[in-house]
Amino acid sequence: MFDPVESALISPTELNFMQRIFDRVCMWCQIDRPSKRADQLATYLLHEYRAGIRDETALFEAAMWREARRSKSGPMYEHDKGLDDTIIN
Repeated sequence: MFDPVESALISPTELNFMQRIFDRVCMWCQIDRPSKRADQLATYLLHEYRAGIRDETALFEAAMWREARRSKSGPMYEHDKGLDDTIIN
C-alpha cells in the first residue's frame, strides 16, 4: 500500500544523486540559484525521480529536454504570431 509519509522521505544518497543532476542542469542551462526557475527544476527532478526515473543519465536528459523547451523564445508556429507581425498592403 502507498504510504505518503514514507514516500516523502529521501535518503542522503538520493538527495546527493538529485543534487548532482540539478547542479549540472543549472550549469548547462545557466539557471540562477536561487530563482523560481531553479525551484521548478528541483520540483521536476523530484517528481520524475519519484515516478521511477532512477538512471542518472535518463534523469539528466529529461531535465535538459524540459529546460530546452522552456528556453525557446518566440512563437513556435506561424499561427502563434500576432497581427503586428503581419504586413498588409
